[in-house]
Amino acid sequence: MRDFLKIGTIALGLLTIGSSDIMASNHHDGDSNKPSGTGSCTYTAENPFAGDPYKACRTNMSEEACYHYAEEGDGMVTILEPVYAEGDCSREASIGSCERGGWEEFYYEGESAPEDVEFGCMFAGDWIAP
Repeated sequence: MRDFLKIGTIALGLLTIGSSDIMASNHHDGDSNKPSGTGSCTYTAENPFAGDPYKACRTNMSEEACYHYAEEGDGMVTILEPVYAEGDCSREASIGSCERGGWEEFYYEGESAPEDVEFGCMFAGDWIAP
């Protein structure tokens, strides 16, 4: 019985670690998380780990990638109402941004606490204060 308990504990630990790696890999390495253009895409994000929905904007996106972003998502966050614009995201109204290697995600004042999105950035990039 003791050996069975050890094996069960080890299996549960491996499943937990493995599923986290798979989720992180899909979230950070998916095609929707690669630069695709020179414009920006503003949207509302629903992140199950960040509380209430918040406004965000991604740089280096094509118009097509922006409009399909809601369908593809980023592996973790639900993307709502994407709107494409030429050029960069507005830095003036942001509460900070996350440099993600080839593109940047800006966060704006909303229903989510600024520390929630800053904390989330550490899993995928480098936080840049406004």
